[in-house]
Formats: sequence, C-alpha cells, structure tokens
Amino acid sequence: MVWKTPKTEYVNGYKIVEFDGPNFKVYEGDRQRGDDFPYSGEAAAYARSLPKRDPAR
Repeated sequence: MVWKTPKTEYVNGYKIVEFDGPNFKVYEGDRQRGDDFPYSGEAAAYARSLPKRDPAR
C-alpha cells in the first residue's frame, strides 16, 4: 500500500482536500461542510457559494 498525501487547495477561505477515490471534501476549520464531491470543480463551486471566510481563523 502506498501512502499518498492529500492535495489541499483553498477557495473563498475554505479548505478543499482530495482523498482517494477521488473524493473531495470542503472544510471550515476542522468541520466538514456539505457532502463529498466527486470532482474538484464541484467542491470549489460549493465553497464559492458559501459566505466568504477569513482564512486566518
């Protein structure tokens, strides 16, 4: 089994993390927002639909 580091991207102050599958999750801090998304574009669109978040929090 190969260890793969999840890819992370920030959109609108929310963290989007890619897991195996591919499976994309949107996080606000440690809390997941919404469902799992099959495409990064869908996760990014969902993050853009949320209120803008200060990334320093």
